[in-house]
Amino acid sequence: MAMIVMKFGGSSVGSISLIQNIAEKIALHKRSQDQLVLVVSAMASTTDELWEMAHTITARPNRREMDMLLTAGERISMSMLSLALQEYDLEAISFTGSQSGIITDERHGNARIINVNPFRILDELEKDRIAIVAGFQGVSQVKEITTLGRGGSDTSAVALAGALKADKCEIYTDVAGVYTADPRVVADARLLPQIGYDTMLALAYGGSRVIHPRAVEFAIKYQIPVEIKSSFSFQPGTLLINERNQDMETRKIEAIAHKENLIRYTLHKDTALQQLLQTWDFEIFRYSVEGDRLELTVEAKYESEIDYHLGTASISPLAKEPNLGYVIPVGIGINLDPAFLAVILELCHDIQLFKVSHSERSIELLLPTHNVQECLQRLHHKFLGENK
Repeated sequence: MAMIVMKFGGSSVGSISLIQNIAEKIALHKRSQDQLVLVVSAMASTTDELWEMAHTITARPNRREMDMLLTAGERISMSMLSLALQEYDLEAISFTGSQSGIITDERHGNARIINVNPFRILDELEKDRIAIVAGFQGVSQVKEITTLGRGGSDTSAVALAGALKADKCEIYTDVAGVYTADPRVVADARLLPQIGYDTMLALAYGGSRVIHPRAVEFAIKYQIPVEIKSSFSFQPGTLLINERNQDMETRKIEAIAHKENLIRYTLHKDTALQQLLQTWDFEIFRYSVEGDRLELTVEAKYESEIDYHLGTASISPLAKEPNLGYVIPVGIGINLDPAFLAVILELCHDIQLFKVSHSERSIELLLPTHNVQECLQRLHHKFLGENK
């Protein structure tokens, strides 16, 4: 008998036919002794549509009310999937995040999980039922509905797997697993059968959309076996593993992440800014400090709210640069090898690079968002293309 947590993203439950496909696949593959917990996102584009609806009413919607609104999407998905499974004579029951025992702090829009008490799920598993959980959401200790921010359903799934002591967590998406680059941008990107937790974390923080970095952090902390695979085929995908480098000191780029549509704020580092950062609720993609200046790079969708909060704190940006993006090659030791930097600079000789920096296992290129895909394709062809 195995307990498996299976997470299905928005593209996997994006229509009635896709939800029925998942139910059919589960009915076909489920072993009678397995205990299944399914975590679902909202149907494709639902969250974005609800976000846009709110912003047609006000440029700065109340964050509590946004949580109440946005969590509706996952509740629709969980109920629809439960109904679909019942059509295959599989007993299933759906739960919201709060009913599942996902307890968070009180930060609306980007809450952090502080505990998981999945006793209702365990009760239903003992009755041989499939438990379906609305991802992306929880409840605070003062009984307020909260959302976990971008990629929150991944985080819900891996956190539940840890709390349930599940044998495995499977993340189902619209691609077959983790590739050497986004296959929707790079035609010859290759599927990786396995990848180290730390490398996956670097890719996730670099913009890879197959799994959220907070979910990878949970997997590392609780040593949860995670596999990323296709919801369309259910075929084996990419398994996250503890890294064992078989190539001694060989340094190589293992995969390349990218991120588009970012805005960079340059702000004066003073007491007012430091006080604002202590209550900051928006996800920051990158930041750096140089002298008396702080650079914050964020997703463009947060622009109106960030502008409002800066204004409320009487903070005027020294500069605000839209339409930026990042291309981020990832590999152990490449950040310390100037040969990689030299080749990258040569490949990008005709692309405007605003900034080149590095982290523990990556080289980070900041450039205009319209050049991101071209840069990604060039780097992938050189370092990871055919016969590499």
